[in-house]
Amino acid sequence: MQPCLWTAYFAELSPTEVLRHIADLGWPSVELSTEHIDVLGSSEDMEAAAAQFRQVATEVGIDVPQVHLHIQANVASLDEEQRQADIETVKRQLDFCQLTGIGVGVIHPGGADAPRNIEAQRRTNQLRVAGFRELCDYAGLRGVRLAVENMNDRIGVGTGTRRRFGAELGELLDLVQALGSPVLGFCLDTSHANVQGHDLPALIREMGDLLVALHISDNDGTGDLHWVPLRGEIDWPPVVQALRDINFSGPFNLEIPGERRCPPQFWDARARYALEVTEILLNT
Repeated sequence: MQPCLWTAYFAELSPTEVLRHIADLGWPSVELSTEHIDVLGSSEDMEAAAAQFRQVATEVGIDVPQVHLHIQANVASLDEEQRQADIETVKRQLDFCQLTGIGVGVIHPGGADAPRNIEAQRRTNQLRVAGFRELCDYAGLRGVRLAVENMNDRIGVGTGTRRRFGAELGELLDLVQALGSPVLGFCLDTSHANVQGHDLPALIREMGDLLVALHISDNDGTGDLHWVPLRGEIDWPPVVQALRDINFSGPFNLEIPGERRCPPQFWDARARYALEVTEILLNT
């Protein structure tokens, strides 16, 4: 495992500028964020945009092993027009992955809050399976794996907890088994899992060789705060050991928007600190 930083930590920079800046801070790899792939995937001349992106990554010596595909994409939407538009957006982003050699695309399971109506829930599940089957076929032809991300139930102000598909691993396992595609695996979001109350090392071992991507961050259990590891309540050494136990070889990718909640002049310092913490965790 090597340290990796999600590029939207510096969302104000262009896709190529962010590669140079994160490399200057010492990070060896990045996850291309949804903010940046949304720009690159909609380029009028995608081949030129991909060639420039690949050239800069090579120049600065930074690896780009994974991408967070369009975060608003809802392959289970009951609005068929919106669902098809989202699927086409993701397909264009997978084309960009093929052109640049990005091997893993992280994607949300879709469906927003779990429908209370039984018929709507059944239809949503059908659409989700159909949408992921279409995307798995498309991604597989382009040499890209899809990693569906675990979610957490939302806490609505004054309304209590609202169920969200993918907050429990069993739901995602059912999806993977329904498809039976070698293209589809999991992205573990540690912040989501901690809010949900999961035992992280046990969750990692249950995911096993289906775990292909990480969104690493910390919180205090009260919300999806996305802090740097060791700032919250997660016990990190057992998490790292569990990843070693399943022979996880992907990047230890930090998705830490919570660390930007400070004046901009401190963003670089926090990014350097996050790298130092990550290196210590991975070398103990």
